[in-house]
Amino acid sequence: MRGERESVPGVSREPYSPTGDPEADRLLAMIGEQTTRMEEVGQNLAEARGRGEAAGGHVSVEVLAGGSLAALRIDPRALRLGSEALAEAILAASDEAVKDAAEQAGTLLNSLLEDTFGD
Repeated sequence: MRGERESVPGVSREPYSPTGDPEADRLLAMIGEQTTRMEEVGQNLAEARGRGEAAGGHVSVEVLAGGSLAALRIDPRALRLGSEALAEAILAASDEAVKDAAEQAGTLLNSLLEDTFGD
């Protein structure tokens, strides 16, 4: 008859099961999804940059998620501040950038935990 498929001996019509156990298959799929999500979060953490400014925007700093300095920009007008004030501005911008990077990392990690364990 049209539209009906004949049964082939030895061939199951059930969906493919890697383990033969539906519960184990479900757990393996869940672990695979979580691993993919962890890799995405890890990549986003690696690419995250914290940013901070001081001295009216004349000093700007970028740091990596771990706090390492990635970029420092000093507008020539900031040189008029004098060495001590310029140093303080660099430190202030750096602190702001580190806080920004930490906030980004926290947001990424919290989203991972929420995805993994729920609210």
